[in-house]
Amino acid sequence: MLSRKTADRILPYLLLIPPLLFLLSMLVYPLLFSVQMGATNYKTGAWNDFHNFTRAGEDPLLLDSLKQIAVYVFVAVTVEFFLGLGLALVISRFIRSTFLKAVFYFLFLMPLVTPPVAAGVIFRLMYTPSYGVINYLLQSAGLIQDEILWLSRPVTAMFAVISVDVWQWTPFVFFVFFAGLQAVPKDTIEAASVDGASGWGIFRFVELPYLRPLMLLVIILRFADTFQVFDHVMVLTQGGPGTVTQFLSVYIYKLGFKYLNLNYAAAVSIYVIVVAVIIFYGLNRLLRAEEVGDTHEA
Repeated sequence: MLSRKTADRILPYLLLIPPLLFLLSMLVYPLLFSVQMGATNYKTGAWNDFHNFTRAGEDPLLLDSLKQIAVYVFVAVTVEFFLGLGLALVISRFIRSTFLKAVFYFLFLMPLVTPPVAAGVIFRLMYTPSYGVINYLLQSAGLIQDEILWLSRPVTAMFAVISVDVWQWTPFVFFVFFAGLQAVPKDTIEAASVDGASGWGIFRFVELPYLRPLMLLVIILRFADTFQVFDHVMVLTQGGPGTVTQFLSVYIYKLGFKYLNLNYAAAVSIYVIVVAVIIFYGLNRLLRAEEVGDTHEA
């Protein structure tokens, strides 16, 4: 029989076994299975000496997908970051009415609770050349004469898919930064104002130190989400025109379910995981460095 002290020491580890087994079954097994699939031929199932992995390393379409997703992530995250930060600063400083703040909260929550597929359908209708509201407004304002084929031209197609992401996820950035601004001591802001600090000075020297860790957190979370974008892209463009919006998730989907080459799709997905892990590692190092810096300052 185990003593009470030994049993109490072992119990936490025993309780960890079920969630660890679940984690292994949901993460490790699919990863190993993907490696096994990538190392076999999709027609015969025979071992092919990792041919799919070497082929993926030389695949121009995979390289093109990496370039397109890099553009998408950089533009979307940058716009969402500065737009969300700007909205948080404006509402925090200039909106004093509790009712007006509640109205803004409600308006910002609507995009967040909208399913990505529904958002894609809404924007597809808006960008439709013949009866879309965007062309109608631009023509009514005299800014354009002919209808713009938003989803059929490379530049405008990329703009269209990015606009959906910006509309849906800028509110998330706003809520994070707005919550961070509420943590700034009001007496510190008032003291800086009395000393003659400008709005920019208050932000740089008073509010920014509180927001800096949240900024890195927002970048990490938004990168994770935009890197795997799929739903609204398939609704809007299905990766077109050409391969302009054929991001990694779309390319892997087409390989596996359109061309029925699940083995090669598995090999490509392993490359994507490696790239994502490297980027996440770098962002995590930045976040940890920021946390250590804040601890030393405190």
